[in-house]
Amino acid sequence: MAAHLMASCYNNLRYRQRLILVAFCLGGFGLMSVYTSHGNKNSLLIGEVEVIASATKSTNSKCSHQKNILFLKTHKCGSTSVYHTILRYGMKKSLSIALPKQGNRWFPKWMLFQRNMVAPFLPDKDRYNIVCHNTRYNKAEIDKTLGKGAVRFSIIRDPVNVFESYYKYYKIENRIRVNLTTFYEDPSHYFYLLLKSKSLDLPARNPMMYDFGLEVSDFDNRTVIEGKLKSIEKEFDLLMIAKHFDESMILLQQLLCCALNDVVGFKINSRFDNLKEIMNDSLKQKIREWNWADQLLYERFHRIFYTKVQRHGTSKMSKAVSQLQREREKYKARCVDGINVKNIGKKVKTAKILVYKGNSSDHECQLLLDPKELIWNYMSPISVKQSS
Repeated sequence: MAAHLMASCYNNLRYRQRLILVAFCLGGFGLMSVYTSHGNKNSLLIGEVEVIASATKSTNSKCSHQKNILFLKTHKCGSTSVYHTILRYGMKKSLSIALPKQGNRWFPKWMLFQRNMVAPFLPDKDRYNIVCHNTRYNKAEIDKTLGKGAVRFSIIRDPVNVFESYYKYYKIENRIRVNLTTFYEDPSHYFYLLLKSKSLDLPARNPMMYDFGLEVSDFDNRTVIEGKLKSIEKEFDLLMIAKHFDESMILLQQLLCCALNDVVGFKINSRFDNLKEIMNDSLKQKIREWNWADQLLYERFHRIFYTKVQRHGTSKMSKAVSQLQREREKYKARCVDGINVKNIGKKVKTAKILVYKGNSSDHECQLLLDPKELIWNYMSPISVKQSS
């Protein structure tokens, strides 16, 4: 496990020179420290940008319970698991949750978020506690919607895995009659072909940065992209990493200043491994180059994530992860009656995922396994208590 994570960390940075990778593995989790060749231990090199350790937002030893929350639900990043956690958190604590109009499961995906997209459960002058449904980030309109001092976080994933999942879920091969390898022989051609069709929820390039508000017209504009990355770092408190899900949930617990039980959750909508595309190194590199804005996002915040883990303390993190996993097993024994296989996917239902069969008589289990089925009744004007 330690060797695997060490190699994984190194691969993310392998094409950057003048790096020395020192990995310390405790409790099955690799802590990575990266130094420049000049031995400057106070800076962390990410691509061509030095991120000073003190520049990231710090967490005080004394925290206060957070009730105003933005979770930017990114596509194909394991975000549904976190989304369920935040819905459950909000309902347990009687917080108001901004929902899309007309009973939709997400806000309009080809538009930046707007306050008027929210179903009018509260008067226009009132603020909601939580925004967590699929949308595109728009700071000004989020500020109009959420209560003051809202914490902001999201989850990101290796762009190679994001695009492979995207290609399968949206059945791109069925739409344009080419497989993933052929797509990357001329990605620009197929990208514009799909864009012109307007049949997808998001473009076939840089889907993560698109969710963060980057426009398609700026996908090749380095100045705009670098400015967007700086804004994300300034405005977001945490970007979780999908491949380190449990460690991410511990950092989320710290950010929200909540109990461990509040961040216990199951992996939702996970696909069978044998249905995932097997990609060679050449194809992976093409995916990284085509989705280079997403790649810059991932490199930058992957590094910041490790800095946050280091500050948390590796021994403390290892113990917390073990405790989280024990609590998850307790809930699984209490709430899960079995596992089903479900066919999903846009247009063609051929992507098989695991779905938990739950104990419907236990309200806590309902909140844990499928809170979205309860959210509309919860947000009726009678049942919700506005906390501002």
